[in-house]
Formats: sequence, C-alpha cells, structure tokens
Amino acid sequence: MMKRIHFIAGLCALLSGCSPKPPARPDGVPERIISFSPGITETVYALGLGHKIVGATAYCLYPEDAKTLPRIGGFGQYNYEAIVSLHPDLVLLDHNQTDEQRRLDGLGIPCIRVKTGLMNDILDSIRIIGEACGAEKEAQTLLDRMQRQIAAVQPPPGTPPRVLITFGSEAVQIDRIHAFGADCLHSELLELAGGINVVEQHLPFSTLSKEAVIRLNPDMIIQLAPGAEAPADLSAPWKDYPSVEAVKNNRIYLLTGDYTCIPGPRFVRILNDFNSITHP
Repeated sequence: MMKRIHFIAGLCALLSGCSPKPPARPDGVPERIISFSPGITETVYALGLGHKIVGATAYCLYPEDAKTLPRIGGFGQYNYEAIVSLHPDLVLLDHNQTDEQRRLDGLGIPCIRVKTGLMNDILDSIRIIGEACGAEKEAQTLLDRMQRQIAAVQPPPGTPPRVLITFGSEAVQIDRIHAFGADCLHSELLELAGGINVVEQHLPFSTLSKEAVIRLNPDMIIQLAPGAEAPADLSAPWKDYPSVEAVKNNRIYLLTGDYTCIPGPRFVRILNDFNSITHP
C-alpha cells in the first residue's frame, strides 16, 4: 500500500513538471527521428509523431505502421552506416545505451537518453520526448489519460496473493525459470494490482531453480509469453511442482499480448491484466 501511495505522489509531481527537462535543442524541432527501443517507438507514435520516425530497431513492431520502418539493427548490434544514411536530426535511446550515445556523439548526431525501467521512468520519458519533439500538449494529454487509468485500478479485498511472474515463450524447464524480481516494472504493476511478488531480490529479474520455486510457494503464477499459443492445460508444464499452491489450486495464468514485456505507454494494459487476475 505504501508503494502505491509513493507512486501516486511521484506521478503527481511528474505531471506538475518537477522532473528533469530534456536538453535544449537550438536547431529547432526534430523532423527525422530514429528510435533505439520498442517502448520508445511506441511513445513516439502515441504522441502522434509516427510520421517523423525514419528508422527503428528490428524489434519495434507496434503500432502496425512501425513494421514498415527502415531497420537499424537491435540488441547492441546497430548499423551506424544505415543510421547516418537516414539523416536523423534526433535519435532516442534508452538510458542504458551509453556506448551507443558515445558512438552517435562521435558522428555528430543529436541524441537523448530516457529511462524506461520503472513506471515513473516511462511517464517521465513521455514528457521528455514530448518536449524534445514539440509535442508538449500531446504528452500532457497522454499522461493525464494514463493517470486516470492507473487511479481506476483498485486492489482486491482480503489478503494479497503471493505471485510468481515468469517470462519467456518456452515451456517451463525444471532447472531454469526466468522470473521478474523486485526492481522492475512488472513488480510495481503487480503491487498496484494488489499482489505481492514472491521474488524479493532487488534485481530486475532472476533465474530460479525448481527448489527455489517450491520454497517460494506462490499462490499464483503469471506467465508472460508474447505471441505464444496457450496450451490446453496451463498446469501441465508445472506437473513437477505438485506441492506449490498455485499448481495445487490451478491458479496459473498466461498472458500472450505483444505488450506484456515492453516498457512503454501500454504498461497500463499489463496493470489491468494483473488486476483482473488478482481479483477473485
């Protein structure tokens, strides 16, 4: 509950303009933008600036128009010759892409890095990108709408369920289960939705052994597998975990939407998905 209060307070501060401002752009509003992140690409489109994107990564597939954009690589393998040939006047980077920024700086290409790891980071990135691209009004409209959607989510009554959030399109493997940790967007969303992440380590994600899952003993298991087909029996891959409460009570859920693992404006959909699962 305290985390929810802190988040709402942070959100109010964000919307009142207390976050860092993007660097000044003396050469005017950019007209040729390249995105180095799927979540950033979605933000640019959500601000009505999709017509200005001239290049994106191979993983930028939403909205539909993004699928036709020229590709500049992805996941650390970027084609800088292709980037230069697209003549960008602004490249938008994730905060962690420091090496890419240095390379772009050396090429004389303007760039901005934004954080997208947590909820307030994403909301702040919307404002920063909006200001940098001359879309301040559109950014504020989007933020206001998202604030209303977040405020509308109410945690369920009773004892919060303890939840394991896994990710990956592969079937469960006994010795290798990828799960989201405490320091990530999905853990924040789960708490707002009224659940508790059983993985308490302050890491974005971790790899769990079979023994660790049994010890954590979650009440629910939420699997994120973008694009995967749902099996007829969601509990079948977990047959080796009969003592786990989520397995015993058949409280295993699968989310296959393409938005489920992208830290962008559509995180509100993940929040709503979690909220519908945590409500009895």
